Amino acid sequence: MSYTVETCPDDIERLKTLLHSLGEEGSRVINVIWQPKREIATEIGPYDLPSGYVVIVEYPS
Repeated sequence: MSYTVETCPDDIERLKTLLHSLGEEGSRVINVIWQPKREIATEIGPYDLPSGYVVIVEYPS
């Protein structure tokens, strides 16, 4: 088995579409995590990261 991380904007319809397409291809969703909008400090200055979903997926071998 192999695993990957998919990301999706904070839009429930786009999340539904992503989850549906993953199911159609035979993948298994392990976890869905929502992350709020946040500011990240970098060497070149602050960076705004928008809110969205992180989806952990298991693909069949």
